[in-house]
Amino acid sequence: MLPTEARRREIEAKGRIREFVFGIQDGLISTVGLLAGMQAAGSERFTILLAGAAAVFSGAFSMSAGAYLSAKAEKEIFDHELDKEAGFIEREPYAAQEGLLQALCREGLTREAAYRIVGLMREQKSVFVATFQEKVLGLGSADVNNPVKGALVMALSFIVGGVIPMLPFIMAPLNIALVIAVASTAAALFGVGVFKGRLAGQSVMRSGMEFLVIALIATGIGYLIGVVLERMAGVPLPMA
Repeated sequence: MLPTEARRREIEAKGRIREFVFGIQDGLISTVGLLAGMQAAGSERFTILLAGAAAVFSGAFSMSAGAYLSAKAEKEIFDHELDKEAGFIEREPYAAQEGLLQALCREGLTREAAYRIVGLMREQKSVFVATFQEKVLGLGSADVNNPVKGALVMALSFIVGGVIPMLPFIMAPLNIALVIAVASTAAALFGVGVFKGRLAGQSVMRSGMEFLVIALIATGIGYLIGVVLERMAGVPLPMA
């Protein structure tokens, strides 16, 4: 495989970071928020774990289905636009050439240089079509989210994110389980933020803190909701 092709595939693989970050972040935050709310409402360990497990697996299925449908819709629209513009180039070759000429000029080429380039590409239809789609329409040739891969990444990352805050409720005393769950969730989100920051060439500390702040806010909201529900009911919430 050529180095440029390998690099392109590497970049496209890193594009899965969107599903990974979305899935693990939502799994962590939604689960720890649920666990915090249920503990605040006075639920027992078994009830908390049962509700947590149900939320994790139902959430993973729902998120993966949503990721699949959205990526599939995006890809179908993308492919339709490519086919439509290929037809336009076939019907209106001179208009397409002028559009590409103007796009190249906007990127800094002189009109004379852009005209020569368009003249060369005009002789190779596939090259002209690909360049027109990229420069004029902003539709690159890179892979648009593979729906199946996106759904799998979303589901697995959501499950991993959901399991992390549940582990303390399995292994630790219930009175400190939430504290450990919040700490482990915060650490995991900070780690994901650091990972994303390294891939994006950003400050890893800033990226990690961004995820950490979101986790603390979501957990606090979940805990407060549980307290409010308990006070409204006057007694701990009954087991469903």
